[in-house]
Amino acid sequence: MPDQRNILLVLAYDGTDFSGWQRLGGGARTVQKTLEDALSSLLGEKINVVGSGRTDAGVHADGQAANFWTQSALSPATLAARLNEVLPPDLACVGAREAVPAFHARYRAVSKTYAYRFHDGHYPDPFARRWSFHVSARLDVPAIASVLAVLPGERDFSALSNAKADARGFVRNLTSAIVERYGDLVEVSFTADGFLYNQARVMAACALEAGLGRMDAATLSGIVEARNRDRAPGTLGAYGLRLVGVEYRGEDFPG
Repeated sequence: MPDQRNILLVLAYDGTDFSGWQRLGGGARTVQKTLEDALSSLLGEKINVVGSGRTDAGVHADGQAANFWTQSALSPATLAARLNEVLPPDLACVGAREAVPAFHARYRAVSKTYAYRFHDGHYPDPFARRWSFHVSARLDVPAIASVLAVLPGERDFSALSNAKADARGFVRNLTSAIVERYGDLVEVSFTADGFLYNQARVMAACALEAGLGRMDAATLSGIVEARNRDRAPGTLGAYGLRLVGVEYRGEDFPG
């Protein structure tokens, strides 16, 4: 309808108790369903939400992006505040802004950043278990940095993905792959114009292998160049992964 407004939401959630982002049949508790139900009730109209992409069951988000069209006259700030009053405690709206009518959270995304956290303290941390992967040995951060340095660039990442096919092909432009330590937490983060299925979690598995002294830069480079998934490590658990943020062009937002 011509009087509809297009609103972008930035969302944070603990993915532990969600069955992923996408609405599923059978009433499964997903982020999309929970958000759509809350918005529909709040605004008194049927709301369909478009996410920047799917996150798997157990994956978290600091900055998932999603847009929807509405006839509501509420300002973005007021809408976000009222939405947070009805959302469950493991899902929050951390930002809202008005977008141009044709804006689409998935197709207009310029880049995304994912991060994976490891905990390598002497004992498992019960407070970090829902959002980090515990490692019993201390990780070698410089070794991880050396291995991750071979990944940035525009290339075929099929060796580091569980995707059987992809409409865009297997080429992605990875602009950043870094590692940082915060006490007993080690975080690897990746920024790209898009990610293949499970790509971030497989790249994190490569970082883990490097941190344990079981993979060097030449080995990872050879795996990627050979496009051989069988030579790469398996996929790490979802609970250590989170979507940090999604970037868009300024022209998509009036004012």
